[in-house]
Amino acid sequence: MKFDMSQVARIGIDKLVLSGIKVESNRNSTITEGQGWIEEKLELKEELFSIVKSIKLYETGEMVEANYLRFNPNRLLHGHNISNARAPELKKAVDLLIQKLGSKGISVDITDAKISEIEININIEAKFEEYKEVLILLFLKLPNLRKIGNLTLGKAYKKLFTDSTLDGGWQNHGVRAYDKRREVSDETVLSFDLLRIEWWLSSSSYKYYASKFDRDNILSSLLEDCDVLDLIFMDLCINKLFKGAYKYLEEEIIPELERAYLDFKKTNREAANKGKNPKRNVYKYLEENYWIFDYSYLIEIVSKHDKKNRKREMERIKTNYSRYSNKQILAELVERIMK
Repeated sequence: MKFDMSQVARIGIDKLVLSGIKVESNRNSTITEGQGWIEEKLELKEELFSIVKSIKLYETGEMVEANYLRFNPNRLLHGHNISNARAPELKKAVDLLIQKLGSKGISVDITDAKISEIEININIEAKFEEYKEVLILLFLKLPNLRKIGNLTLGKAYKKLFTDSTLDGGWQNHGVRAYDKRREVSDETVLSFDLLRIEWWLSSSSYKYYASKFDRDNILSSLLEDCDVLDLIFMDLCINKLFKGAYKYLEEEIIPELERAYLDFKKTNREAANKGKNPKRNVYKYLEENYWIFDYSYLIEIVSKHDKKNRKREMERIKTNYSRYSNKQILAELVERIMK
């Protein structure tokens, strides 16, 4: 399947839930009674969308109406959710959805519709594994962190379950990074590697972030101008992912690596003074017991603490540990999102 990569690799909408819609239908509803209330509910769930109209009447006389429409604009238009929707695609998807609902005897008025939930994402044409350590750094300090694995047959035991999703966040908004190609798992649909980073926001969270940029949470506003998606996505990435990641690098990973290096060297000096055999290969020790996020940190440590053998050790590090180049990968990820 061919894709317009300008629509795949941009910040855009994946899923959307609308509230504040008006729903009229002659379809049968279900009646449910509870303690002190009675509810009339119309619900239709299909592969491409779901709609709920609920009217709840309480003994006090209070009546609460809650109507929701959930859909994925890209699935409606293309049959898949690999591309990301912006204003033109969103408008087409909404118009198509209203037509589909009309053919099923459901009339929907979206004049006053509000954003109840939204998923905003970006796709990056890259292997998930290439970004895995960078993603772990970004997600490590998030609340409710989950690492989700996939069974990979035919691998060594320690690689039997390969992480392909990182998920974390707060009560009303969260973030996920995952291997889109693995999720789709159909080469006829998606035949190239794709890493997706996705923010989910509830109605209160979307309203809060939209207001930061003098926008509101009304659907009509989003249909007119989708720039707010870029602003929200970048703001969340900067303040909830990037700042924490760089702080963790500077305050914990690098200092811990330096302390471990110095402790190793000190232990060896003490062993030599006592006539004992010193341990060999400080870099292998650090690799096995600590996080060498980037080989440049080893070079900085050597330049600072082993000036006598600096040139030799630098070459040794470059030869054996230059595969740890996550500093550059992190910078590239930041640039892709912030461009």
